[in-house]
Amino acid sequence: MFVKSPGSILVYSKYTHDLPKFERILSKSLPGLEINFADAPERAEKYFPETTIFYGWGFPAAWLRRMPKLRWVQKMGAGVDDIVGAWPADSGVVLTRTDGRLIASRMAEYVLAMILDHNLRLDHARNLQANRSWTYFEPGRLSHLTVGIAGLGEIGSEVAALLRANKCRVVGWRRSPAKSDVVDQTFVGDEKLREFVAGCDVVVLVLPLTEDTRGVFRREVFSAFKPKAHLINVGRGGVVNESDLLSALDDGALARVSLDVFAQEPLSADHPFWRHPRVVLTPHICGPLIPEDVAPHFIANVKAFLENRPLNHLVDVARQY
Repeated sequence: MFVKSPGSILVYSKYTHDLPKFERILSKSLPGLEINFADAPERAEKYFPETTIFYGWGFPAAWLRRMPKLRWVQKMGAGVDDIVGAWPADSGVVLTRTDGRLIASRMAEYVLAMILDHNLRLDHARNLQANRSWTYFEPGRLSHLTVGIAGLGEIGSEVAALLRANKCRVVGWRRSPAKSDVVDQTFVGDEKLREFVAGCDVVVLVLPLTEDTRGVFRREVFSAFKPKAHLINVGRGGVVNESDLLSALDDGALARVSLDVFAQEPLSADHPFWRHPRVVLTPHICGPLIPEDVAPHFIANVKAFLENRPLNHLVDVARQY
């Protein structure tokens, strides 16, 4: 039973096709509450004066200072780097995020697909097909790979588990000394980053973007990679220095780079990544925010909020995650 009224809830997604799904799920699960839905700034702004709970994706951080009654924000996604820099920390507004495990399985499958595509040499097979060339070649095996996961949170742990289930040796890198039982070996801290990448055939980035991780994958780190290594980024584009990455590719230090996230999105039409022969890119499709996947987490938090219980996945704004 609800103990108090939450005031007005605003649900915002820049993806118009998602809103009917969110409306159906939330209206059914949270009856009797005032819930407004919007998919564009001009439709959202009229609700700002009365909004006390904001559940959103793809909105500018400046909106948060235009909601005078705001008490709690939940991001639909697992990342909060786009809003914590402008967070109204002096206002007492609480920030939570979606449980990364709700999108982790899709992201893990993406990583596995990219590794298989490269390791089985499917690009070579497609070229043979295009040239109608019946020429034998030997594909690789996952069991011969050491895969490094940079970032061992909810998503990184799921990626590691799937790769270990497919017989890869999996090692991890993280900034904090917390133990992890999902990898065969853990490297900790910036001083161990070069050693970490040096032993990996594939390096997967699942790091949050913070002041400490911004651009951490840069020239001196790329120089430590194995020859013919494969880099996959499904975390945040800003953790990679893209100019240094392009230089590493041009120097032949990396055999393949698979990217789903970029420092600036959408990726500009003249960006060199589009045309680089060793880059495979996708338009931030990894870990989609499917309403049926993520809405239950928000519903549970609303009920906790109304009953004065702790909220799940509270963000430490000072630490930026």
